[in-house]
Amino acid sequence: MINYKRVTAGLSPVLLALVWQFRDEPLAVCTCVSALAGLATWCLVPATISTFKRVGLSGADLSKPSQPVLAESMGMVAATVYLIATFLFIPAQFRNWWATQDSGSYEHGSYKFPFDRLGEYLSALLSLQSMVFLGFADDVFDLRWRFKLLLPTIASIPVLIVYYVGYGVTHVVVPVFMRPWLGTHIVDLGTLYYVYIGLMAVFCTNAINILAGINGVEVGQSIVIALSIIAKDIANVNNGNTEAEYQHLFTLYLLLPFVAVSCALYYWNVYPARVFVGDTYCYFAGMTFAVCGILGHFSKTLLLLFVPQILNFLYSAPQIFGLVPCPRHRLPRMVMESPLPRALVARLQQEIESDNSAGSDTGSDTVATYAANDNADSPPDDNQQSQENLSGRIDGIRRTISIAMMSFAKAKSLKPKKSTAASSSSQLAGRRSRSSSNRAGANGSAHASHHSAYMVPSRTTLEGATPLGLSIVRLYELVGIADVERDEHGTMVGVNNLTLLNLVLVRSGKLTESQLNNRILMLQVANSVLAFIIRYRLSHLFYF
Repeated sequence: MINYKRVTAGLSPVLLALVWQFRDEPLAVCTCVSALAGLATWCLVPATISTFKRVGLSGADLSKPSQPVLAESMGMVAATVYLIATFLFIPAQFRNWWATQDSGSYEHGSYKFPFDRLGEYLSALLSLQSMVFLGFADDVFDLRWRFKLLLPTIASIPVLIVYYVGYGVTHVVVPVFMRPWLGTHIVDLGTLYYVYIGLMAVFCTNAINILAGINGVEVGQSIVIALSIIAKDIANVNNGNTEAEYQHLFTLYLLLPFVAVSCALYYWNVYPARVFVGDTYCYFAGMTFAVCGILGHFSKTLLLLFVPQILNFLYSAPQIFGLVPCPRHRLPRMVMESPLPRALVARLQQEIESDNSAGSDTGSDTVATYAANDNADSPPDDNQQSQENLSGRIDGIRRTISIAMMSFAKAKSLKPKKSTAASSSSQLAGRRSRSSSNRAGANGSAHASHHSAYMVPSRTTLEGATPLGLSIVRLYELVGIADVERDEHGTMVGVNNLTLLNLVLVRSGKLTESQLNNRILMLQVANSVLAFIIRYRLSHLFYF
C-alpha cells in the first residue's frame, strides 16, 4: 500500500521548485500545477470521506457481497481542486506578456492584451463551474431526466457566446460522396451549427453518466478519452500554424489538470472502491470534453472518441425513451458462487447421500433386531424410527462439515508464509497509517470474495413494453445482442437491461467486477486507436 501522505509531502516541494524554475514556460507550469492538483486530490478524497457520510452523502455498493456503505459525490472534491488549479494557472498563461510589457507604457493598452484568449479560457471555466454545481445538485436532489437534458444546455451558453463573438465559423466541409448532390463542397449551417454544438454539450455530459454502475468505469473511460485528446494535441502542437498551436495549447491547459485529478480519484474509485464519484464527476468530465471540442475546434474527432458512448446510448434508447420498462438501477447484478472447489462440493454431496442411505439401512436393521429379540408381532413405533433416521442424518451432516473444515485448513496450511526475516524487515520499515491499514483490509476482504462474486446481466420485465419496443427487442435478439426470456408459450417476458455493461456480460458470460471494468476500458482504448486511424489515415477518402 502506497503511503500517499509521504509521497505528497516529498513531491510537493519538488513540483513547486519546478514551477519557479520553468515559470516562463506556460505548458511546463501547467504540467507541474496539474501534478500538484493530483496530489491534493489524492489526499483530500480519503480525508473527506467521513464528512460526506456525516451529511448523508453515502450509499451501499450493491456489487459487493457485504454491500459496504461508501461516500458519494466525491467527484466534487476532484472538480473543486481542478477549478482551483485552473484559476491559479491564469496568470501563468500570460506570463510572457506581463514580462515584456511595461504597465505604464502606451503599448500596455487594452488592444495589446489577448482578451479573446482570456475570454475563451474564462468562459470555459464558467461553464465547467456551472456544470459542477448542477451535477452536485443532481446528487443531492436526484433531478429528473428532463432537467438533466436542460441544465447542460444552460451551462454551455458562456462557451457558445464566446464562440460566436470570437470565432463564429458555422460552415462545414461536405464529404466527397455528397458533393454531387449538394453542388458545393462547403455548407453554411448558420444557427443550426450552434444547435449542433449545444446538443454536443448535452450528449457529452449525459453519455458519461449513462455508461456507469461499476467501480472505476466512469473515471476510467474519462481518463482514456482525455489521454487520447492530449496525445493528439502534443502530436500537432508544433505544426507551424500559430492559431492551430494556440488551440492545441488551450486544450492541453484544460485537460492536463483534469487527467491529474481524475487519476487520483480513480485510485480510490477503482475496484474495490472506497468512494463513489457521483453524477458530479460525470457532468464535470462530460462538460470538460465538450468545452475542449467546441473551443478547440475538433468536434468531429471528439465524436469519434465517443463511439462507445454513442453505441451505449443507441443500445439503451428503447429504455431511455420509455419503449421498454426502465428500472431505477440498470447496473449488472452480483451473484455468489460457492467458494469451495467443485471437486469438494461433489464430494460433500456424495457424502450426504451416503449418510442418508446409511441412516435408512440403520433404521431397517433396528426393526429386524427388535423383531428377532423381542418376538414382536409388529414393527417398532414410527416415531422411534424417524428419530433414528434423523440422528443418522445429523451425524452425516456433522461429518461433512468436519471434512470441509479440514479441507480448508489443509489448503490454508499449504499457502506460502512470509519468513520471519521478511516480517521483521517490514516492521522496521515503519508503521502504516490508519487509513492505509483500513484500505489494505478493504482490499483483502474484497479479494477474498473475488473468486465467489460475479457480475451477470440484470434483467427487466417486458410487461408494459410498447409494440415498437418489443420489435426492437426482437431485432436485438436476432442479431445476438440481447438475452430474451420466454415463457412456455414462447412469449417474450423479460430481457437484459439495455446497457453496454450488460451487453458485454451477455456476450462474454459472467465476469468479476474488476474484469468487467477492464473490458470496458480496453474497448475504449481500442476505439481511440481506431478513431485516430480514421481521422489521420482514412479522412482523405471523405475530405480533400
